[in-house]
Amino acid sequence: MEEKKEENNRAGKRWFGRGIYGSKDVPVRILDGLIIGALAAVIILTVIFTINGGFYVAFDTDGGSQVEEQKRRYGEKVSEPEVPFKAGYDFRGWVTSKDVSLAEEWNFVEDEVAGDTTLYALWEPARIRVKLDLNGGTLRGGEGAEEVYVTFGEAYGSQLPVPEKEGAVFAGWEYGGILVDENTVVTTSGEHVLTARWDA
Repeated sequence: MEEKKEENNRAGKRWFGRGIYGSKDVPVRILDGLIIGALAAVIILTVIFTINGGFYVAFDTDGGSQVEEQKRRYGEKVSEPEVPFKAGYDFRGWVTSKDVSLAEEWNFVEDEVAGDTTLYALWEPARIRVKLDLNGGTLRGGEGAEEVYVTFGEAYGSQLPVPEKEGAVFAGWEYGGILVDENTVVTTSGEHVLTARWDA
């Protein structure tokens, strides 16, 4: 009888533990269940936070002025940010991919957030107004300055006219001390003036 009682006591002790479970004997299986339950609760809360707590919407301006990211909950709409600025380019909107062939335009009225999102600025080279200072010359028999429009990042092209001046030879158009011809790429991002240079 004593042997049976001692065996039962030994079996009972296997259900209890010390150490990480505290100073008093506590059923190990119960504590294991509590730990598993706590971990499950953390996972569930994380999922709930991700869905209801929010996602980040970032704006990649590709070298333009910085746009602050937004935090939105699942199913919410993104607030349309201020139009960014990039020298030499006109802003055309926000798209869903850096690859233009895969990109879709983001509709701030209809599109909803479904996860962490990055929107990419779509740029188009700007049309730049260029005034022409004839520097005493004329164009097509008239007088005074004229203007042309060029595209940033492209060559000035054949729209640069050839003025005339009595007693002088036209040597080209000058900007900032540098001669500009039809093959020169437009690198000035804003309106500027080209001045006719004359050789005697």
